[in-house]
Amino acid sequence: KDIRQYIELSMQGDDTIDTRLEMFRHQREVLTQQIQQLQHTLETVEYKCWFYEAAKAAGTVDVPGAMTDADVPEQFRAIRQELRGQKIPNGEK
Repeated sequence: KDIRQYIELSMQGDDTIDTRLEMFRHQREVLTQQIQQLQHTLETVEYKCWFYEAAKAAGTVDVPGAMTDADVPEQFRAIRQELRGQKIPNGEK
């Protein structure tokens, strides 16, 4: 739909420059929000990988689950704190 609208506007000429510019500004905003959401998801997955690598090394999820924030690598502390309020099976939070 947006592509069709863009093509129609382009065919109308220079009178639609402002409209086309606004279309691209809007698309930039949408993409920026999506990138931020994906970045947050990636940070969560990276934390989960660390958590389960630590659990595998210890032979139980209880070990990384019981670690204090100071024992958790610094790059994972914020996401861990964010996830703490969510109940997750096997004792992980």
